[in-house]
Amino acid sequence: MKLSNFIETSADQIIDSWEEFAREIPSARKMAAAKLRDHASGILNAIVVDLNRPQTREEQKEKSLGHNLRDAKDTYAALHGEDREFAGFSISEAISEFRALRASVFRLGGDANPGATLSNDELTRFNEAIDQALSVSLEEFSTDLKRYAILFHSVLASPPDLNCIFDTDYRLIYANDSFATFYGLSATPILGKNFQELGASNAAALELKLHHVATTKAIFRGEIPCTLTSGNEITYDYFFVPVLNDEGNVETILVTARDISERKKLAEKNSKSANYDSLTGLTNRSLFRDRMEWEVKRSERTGWPTALFFIDLDGFKEVNDLLGHDAGDLLLQQAAQRIGACVRGSDTVARIGGDEFTVILSAVNKPSSIDIVAQEIVDALARPFKIQDSDIQISGSIGITIYPQDATTTESLVRNADQAMYAAKKAGGGRFNFFDADMRDSASARLKLIDGLRHALPQGEFCTYYQPIVELPTGRIVKAEALIRWRHPQRGLVLPTEFIGLAEEIGLIGEIDDWVFGDALQCSQRWSALMGAPFQISVNKSATEFTSKTPMKNLCAYLAASRVSGGSMCVEITESVLLNDLPIVMENLDNLQKAGIQLALDDFGTGYASMSFLNKFQVDYLKIDRSFVQDMGKSAHSRIFAETIIVMAHKLGLKVIAEGVETVAQKDLLKAAGCDYAQGYLFSRPLPFQAFETLLTLNQAEHRAPN
Repeated sequence: MKLSNFIETSADQIIDSWEEFAREIPSARKMAAAKLRDHASGILNAIVVDLNRPQTREEQKEKSLGHNLRDAKDTYAALHGEDREFAGFSISEAISEFRALRASVFRLGGDANPGATLSNDELTRFNEAIDQALSVSLEEFSTDLKRYAILFHSVLASPPDLNCIFDTDYRLIYANDSFATFYGLSATPILGKNFQELGASNAAALELKLHHVATTKAIFRGEIPCTLTSGNEITYDYFFVPVLNDEGNVETILVTARDISERKKLAEKNSKSANYDSLTGLTNRSLFRDRMEWEVKRSERTGWPTALFFIDLDGFKEVNDLLGHDAGDLLLQQAAQRIGACVRGSDTVARIGGDEFTVILSAVNKPSSIDIVAQEIVDALARPFKIQDSDIQISGSIGITIYPQDATTTESLVRNADQAMYAAKKAGGGRFNFFDADMRDSASARLKLIDGLRHALPQGEFCTYYQPIVELPTGRIVKAEALIRWRHPQRGLVLPTEFIGLAEEIGLIGEIDDWVFGDALQCSQRWSALMGAPFQISVNKSATEFTSKTPMKNLCAYLAASRVSGGSMCVEITESVLLNDLPIVMENLDNLQKAGIQLALDDFGTGYASMSFLNKFQVDYLKIDRSFVQDMGKSAHSRIFAETIIVMAHKLGLKVIAEGVETVAQKDLLKAAGCDYAQGYLFSRPLPFQAFETLLTLNQAEHRAPN
């Protein structure tokens, strides 16, 4: 039987025999049977075709010289080489497959035809066909290897990352240009060197990591800080990856490193932004709470107490209003530095908002040290601050609570320290107070008041009382001051001294003042009709509102909608408003005056305003503070001061209103000094709407000209 006929009729048995051997090849063990057999079947079929086809002398010569067929690229042999390279076969494994195929044909052929011999021509052509297929397969195998090697190099060489490969002696067998450039060498001379020979400053540590990867076969990742010859600091994020051979042993170690310096800088910046106050550089509220939680846990373990200070700057708001926000920022920065200088490096100083600071004193081994540190901070904040060439005097109120004797949670400790701080401030400021249980009750009452205050306006619990302002020469009631009262559901009538400060603190003062202005506007309209002449009502405006455009525009809008003349309304302001010459404050004052609303300067003589301010801001009325009025009868100094104010005000074209007049003697002294108006208990206490209207009607009747 011809060899070609035998191969054609026994192809399945030949492939079965060949597969038994092929499965012993390590790389073939994971391949599916159909995929493993496919190329072998195709190669055998091609050999049968070749054996049955007449061969020219030229083809015989080419094959004897080992030259491939012109169309070998698309043969099963070529596909075999490409497939085996992709499957991870080595060249020796690919050759073994062809040797097994040759042996299987000869062995099975001999078994099927005992004693038969092949002709020289058949034997030669079969061996040439097998060799030809092997040659085509290896050529494709080699071509793919080169192509993938080029791709591999392109992948590793192109990026700016440092990429290299070390052998198990920790010497370089590959390095991309970035790696070579980092060490000041070209890619070729760098091969064969280890980290010591490259001059790496941390060579010992790097080679220790290489050894760790080689012995554990585990990927290693870390960060390497480096200092360049330029002096710049950079950081690399690196991977050491073991490459294992078929036996599972480390053959090489791939190293890749990426410059993450900018990423780390950005992360540090973001971390600082998230955890530190941008103005003072101190710990912010978020990080403070984390530190406080940590200190509480440490105290639990060690038994050492932890003290928490809550610090508020007394007088900061006035400085901010007087000199502006830039000066306020400088003051906060200097205050932060002084507080930090009073504590240990292990303690935490934080700014948690506005002019509020906290200090965590950790591991307090002597209770007396808490008092010492607190007094140092009080003394430091009491020293004058140099702000914009001026000596600024403020103070600090400090509330102190201690873990674990006062509370065991961060929230409770912060609340306790806050309550103790308010007690220190209420006592005059510039001091420190320790928390006690009574403060908790006081704070609870304060929180309830705040909660009620938030609902008072929508539930209609506010009302306006009016106190008459009398024209001193005639005794006629010609004006009134609107004063808010709160009809509390449980506490009854609450005076403004108890809730106006809270309203400013929680941001409700604007809404409340607007409501009072609207109510006063209606009363002015009604009483002007009753009097037959404009009846002016004064309303108080918080200094904080003058830094916002909205409230002032609201007043002007209310006035325009009511069609009441601007002269029927007067806004009382404190001296701090005039001392703040921010553009927005000037604009708001100007808007009021353009609407015809007059301005009265309240409590004149108790602050820092001078006559030059009065002229600059065109105030209409001065209200002499009640402290000077009450002392006029027994203090020559107070009497002279009041008389001087009256004279100077008149020279500036201003009218004067005296507050707190309670006796006839006070009234007579003021009248003799030329004071224009007066208000106080001598004339009437503040009255609700109906009672005031009755008083106004009686006063008008009393002073009506006789027929």
